[in-house]
Amino acid sequence: MDQAVPKDAKELAYLYDLYIVPGWREVFDRLVDQEVKLPKEGRFLDAGCGTGGFATDLALNGGKKVEVIAVDASLERLSLARGKAEVMKAESIVFQQGELTALEFSDDFFDFAIGDVSLSDPAVIGPALSELKRVVKEGAMVVLKLTTSGSFDEFFSIYWEALYNLNLTNFTPELEGLITRRLTVTAAEEAAANAGLTQIRSVTQKERFDYPDATSFFRSPLIETEFLDDWLAILPDSETRTRVKEEISKIIDRERHDMDFDISIKATLLIGISP
Repeated sequence: MDQAVPKDAKELAYLYDLYIVPGWREVFDRLVDQEVKLPKEGRFLDAGCGTGGFATDLALNGGKKVEVIAVDASLERLSLARGKAEVMKAESIVFQQGELTALEFSDDFFDFAIGDVSLSDPAVIGPALSELKRVVKEGAMVVLKLTTSGSFDEFFSIYWEALYNLNLTNFTPELEGLITRRLTVTAAEEAAANAGLTQIRSVTQKERFDYPDATSFFRSPLIETEFLDDWLAILPDSETRTRVKEEISKIIDRERHDMDFDISIKATLLIGISP
């Protein structure tokens, strides 16, 4: 199987904006539109803003009564975000580089805060919730976008089968750990409570992604740039990773019977209030 050519940060930012925003981020943004009643005025935070589409909408919809500060770790994504905001004439928005788990704002600074860890290691969920809670005022709403347990189960089932076929079952405990580290909805709500939020509720929607064959799956920007390296990291070396990847491809193309290969995620919003 062809080896992926490493991409630079600028190319990754463009791929993110062209493919991952429409196919992934907008799933979560639609959930927010449906489930969250935003304040009518104040200072809003969008942490992990990506290429800024949602943050720009916040600024445009809020008008002069809303100030938006949008934060992302990637300078290249922020460059695209600023361009979007300029084209849309969203003047009440500021973009700055930063990490969701270490926000450079004082306590009680925002009237509303939303964060996105949907593409992050689940280990950041607790710290992210604590930071979002810290920077909002008393009575302010905090929203976190994440994926919960049950996401990508279709792929992990095939991954297990590939390990079995190649006599690599000694790596199945690592695979199990990869699967179970994604929080259940109940555990995510407990993390929100541990962060100090109250009136916690969650909303979960199952979202499906379709691929015509194994090659399309492995070469899709979402899988190739956001998940694949992490999934294969449980294997000891590049030769083993290549063998397993080839076996997974054979299983996908054998079992789909001229139909698409479907994977699904559990897109979840955690919503709480700072007491």
